[in-house]
Amino acid sequence: MPSDQLRPITALFADITGSTGLGERLAPDEVKALIGECVTRMSGAVEDFGGTVQAYQGDGICAYFGVPTAHEDDPERAARAALRIIDLMAAYGREVEAAWGIAGLGVRVGVNSGQAGVGEVGAADRQTVALGDATNIAARLEAAAEPGTIAVGEATARRLAGRFITQPLGPLQVKGRAEPVKAWRLVGPQLGTAGPEASAAHPVIGRDEEMARLTRTLGQLANGQGQVAVIAGEAGIGKTRLLAELRNLESPRLTWLEGHCLSYGARSPFGPFVEMLRGWLGIPEGETDLAVRTRLRARLGADGADRLPELGRLLGIRLDADAESLLAELSAPDLAARLRSAYLGWLRSLAANGPLAIAVEDVNWSDQSSAELAADVMGLTDREPIGLILTLRPETGTPGWALRTRALSEFSHRLTSVDLGPLSIAAAEDLATQLVPGDGLDPATRRTLAEVSEGNPLFLEELLARLEETGALAHHEAWTLTVPRNVLPPAIEGLLVARIDHLPGDVKAVGEAAAVIGRQFSRTILDGVVDGEVEAALEALIRAGIIVERGRYPEAAYEFRHGLLHEAVLGTLTDARRAELHLAIARAYETRYAAAIDGHLEELAHHYARAHDLPKALAYLERGAARAAGLGADDEAGRLWLRALRAANRLKDEAAAERIRERMTEPASAG
Repeated sequence: MPSDQLRPITALFADITGSTGLGERLAPDEVKALIGECVTRMSGAVEDFGGTVQAYQGDGICAYFGVPTAHEDDPERAARAALRIIDLMAAYGREVEAAWGIAGLGVRVGVNSGQAGVGEVGAADRQTVALGDATNIAARLEAAAEPGTIAVGEATARRLAGRFITQPLGPLQVKGRAEPVKAWRLVGPQLGTAGPEASAAHPVIGRDEEMARLTRTLGQLANGQGQVAVIAGEAGIGKTRLLAELRNLESPRLTWLEGHCLSYGARSPFGPFVEMLRGWLGIPEGETDLAVRTRLRARLGADGADRLPELGRLLGIRLDADAESLLAELSAPDLAARLRSAYLGWLRSLAANGPLAIAVEDVNWSDQSSAELAADVMGLTDREPIGLILTLRPETGTPGWALRTRALSEFSHRLTSVDLGPLSIAAAEDLATQLVPGDGLDPATRRTLAEVSEGNPLFLEELLARLEETGALAHHEAWTLTVPRNVLPPAIEGLLVARIDHLPGDVKAVGEAAAVIGRQFSRTILDGVVDGEVEAALEALIRAGIIVERGRYPEAAYEFRHGLLHEAVLGTLTDARRAELHLAIARAYETRYAAAIDGHLEELAHHYARAHDLPKALAYLERGAARAAGLGADDEAGRLWLRALRAANRLKDEAAAERIRERMTEPASAG
């Protein structure tokens, strides 16, 4: 990762409590070993969810989620890591008390999200750090949290809403801040939650054809015909919302099971299918083995007793010793096959009592074990009244994409394939009206939201949420996004920066230079700014869905796929880095278009101004204004003269200001 970036991060601070008395009871080497074990367990929890431990601070840790690589769900990752830290330390505290009779060993955690400046510090041993208000508040929240609890900041709590249970702690007065900080206690995950799109109360907008096809599919399943449905689309486009609508339309005869593949689920084989089993049993994570075992035995009944060991293993509970030893003797492939077979047997037993819908979300993130089980379930649709519904992003090379390919090639006779594209402008405006009924949105704001979101429902909803936060809706203020990156909602920023961060460093560098040129950019200028192989980087950016090719004649031209994606790339650059790139771009224009520079005067003025070279910007603005006047484009000339006058005033160049005022008062089209 390049040094000195601005990026969304979630910081986690964890500190051991009850450790001060250890020195009175234990030898120094024992204290060191005990605290070292605590830190190791906490660090492992952070790393399991894709976080990075930045520092070990005495008997605590400082960790980042989003550094060096952003993920769209960094706040959720941090929340789950924090909850695991609490559980791990509670268990270890009991071990310490049993071994040494020392009670009270525990942990407290603080989590907060926000923008941070990220870069390297140090001399010989340089380290990457994230600095800013977001990390400072996380540290203060940890200090303010009660032992055994997690305190999260406002930005994090907002991102966790709907997926996690939180309780308001009220404003906390924290060291170093004059104003109180709003905080929440993180209690745990919600049982059986879906994505944010699923909770929307408004009707589905602009998806009549897609809903009609999926509704027919569900009707055929309710009649006992096995079905396969694949819903594909970019993040935020409405896949989860359609799935929620289907769930609401389900037949009373239909059993619905649903699981979600997680971006950090690689260490949880069969994750979405275990989630379905837990949901069917009605047991949350963290339930005691005894409770899970009792519920499983009761619900399976005598007919399902032969599947008890395998389903118990999937749920992570211990059964009788004979069953454990039998499974322990199997090789890894044989064990996986046996687990899949037992799970399929359970599904067939459910389908014997009525049609069964099995929905798996985000299979683009599927682990290999889950993908193999999903393929097995797909095979059941030819023989059982079972419907498999998959949602995924169009990302080739993933297990989910392989499932889609198999559905298209082998199950076309049962397949409903839905590829979701952006909403039309009219549909996006209708959605905005549904989200803010009455007179909450004036027509200009509604149109702006539809255009800036470019048909992505999640983007539109998040932009509206930002409007509400700023109070613009309450005051019936029209709102425009003249500088979108200054108001980019955190959920969108995290989602888009995550897409950028997964690119190789040289490809990201080309993307950054392209973004500074503009949302639309030419290969000619890019070649003049970037050293190295540009062609391969552009191909990688196209494959990643970051940019699209707009044409090759008279010169190769490209465009960022979404305006907010363009702004997200810009938002990762510090002011100094942007100024450096603007200067390189301006010089590239002067070099590459030396023989036709008059056609690029305004671009040159823009880039020199952003490079903080106002004298050159002023010179090009004056030249551009004079050229426009000479062509009879009086409105354009007036606009450029006004910009030139502002530049002259900023430079305190009285001679230039007087010269410009004289030109502005000349008769129209005087040349």
